[in-house]
Amino acid sequence: MAKNITIKDIAREAGVSIALVSFVMNNRIGADGKQKYRVSEATKERILEVARRLNYRPNNAARTLRQGRTRVLGVLLSDMGNIFYGTIAHYLEKIANKHGYTVLFGNTEEDPEQFMRLVQSFLEKDVEGFVVVPCQGSMAGMERLKESGRPFVVIDRHHPDWEVPSVYTDNAEGMNLAIKAIREQGATRIEMVSYAMRISSMTDREEIFHQVLGPDAHIYHLPFNITEADADAVAEEVIRKGTDGLVMASNVPSVAVLKALFRRGVRIQEDIRIVSFDYSNVYNFFTPAITYIQQPLPQIAEQAGKYLFRLIDMKDEGEDISTVKDKIILKATLV
Repeated sequence: MAKNITIKDIAREAGVSIALVSFVMNNRIGADGKQKYRVSEATKERILEVARRLNYRPNNAARTLRQGRTRVLGVLLSDMGNIFYGTIAHYLEKIANKHGYTVLFGNTEEDPEQFMRLVQSFLEKDVEGFVVVPCQGSMAGMERLKESGRPFVVIDRHHPDWEVPSVYTDNAEGMNLAIKAIREQGATRIEMVSYAMRISSMTDREEIFHQVLGPDAHIYHLPFNITEADADAVAEEVIRKGTDGLVMASNVPSVAVLKALFRRGVRIQEDIRIVSFDYSNVYNFFTPAITYIQQPLPQIAEQAGKYLFRLIDMKDEGEDISTVKDKIILKATLV
C-alpha cells in the first residue's frame, strides 16, 4: 500500500520546518488577500513543488477537527437564476476559494420564512460567515444572524433598522442617470415599472423617480413571481396611455414587459424608449440596444468578501465584531 504523505515528509524533502509547510499548505490569507506569515515566493514554490511531486493529499476532515472550524461560508441570495445574483455568486465563490473556503449557496426567493430556514440550516452546518441579501419581512432572520455571533455582511440592500455591515449601489445616482438617458432619447411621457415588494433597491429608485418627474408620475408594481398576465396588463395600460418612455427598476420585470409589448406589435426603441437597471442579453436584440444601469457586481462581491474576511480575522483574534457597522456605497454606470 502506498505511503500516506504528510507535511512532515514535505518538510524533510524541502528542507524547511513542519510549521512553515503547514502555513503554506493551509493557505493562511488575511482579509487584505495577503499571507499572514512571511514566506518568500521561492520557498513557497519549493514547498508546493515538493507537495505536487510527492502527490500530497491534505486530510481536510482532520484539519477541520484540529482547527475547530469548517472553512465554509453561507451566501443567501434572492434568485441565482437572475444574471445579477448569478454574477455576484460567481465572484464571491472565487474570492472564497482564494482564501481557502468553500461556499454554500441558498435562494430565498424573497420569502422571509425561507430566509430564516436557510439561516438556521447554515448555522447548523457551522458556516463561519455569511453574505446575505435580506428580503422584505426578514427581520427575524436578521436578528437570528446577529444572535449567532457569526460574521456577516449584507449586500444589495439597506434598512435603517439593520445596523450591520452593508455593501450596495447608490440607487439615487443610478436613477438620475436613467432618467437623464431616457429624456435624451426623446421620451416625454415617462413611466416606471418596479416590483411590489418594499426593498430598498426599489424604494430608493422610486423616490428619485418621483422627485425628478413629480409625485403624479406613474409607477407600475409587479410581484416577484411575474406572470404573463401581469406583464400583459402593464403593456396594455402603457399603450392605452400613449407612454413613450419606460424606466425599468430591474432586469426581470424589464424583460417580462418588453416581451408583452413586443407581442402587441410595439416598436421597442421607436414607439417606446426603454432604460433599465441591470443587464439582460435580451437588450441587444433591439436597435438601438436598450440602455441600462450597470451595477458594479465584481466590486460588490470584492468589497463584501474583503469585509467578511476582515470580520472573520477579528473574531479569530478575539475582537468584538458587533460594533462594526460600516456602509460601503458604490457607483453605478450607464451602458
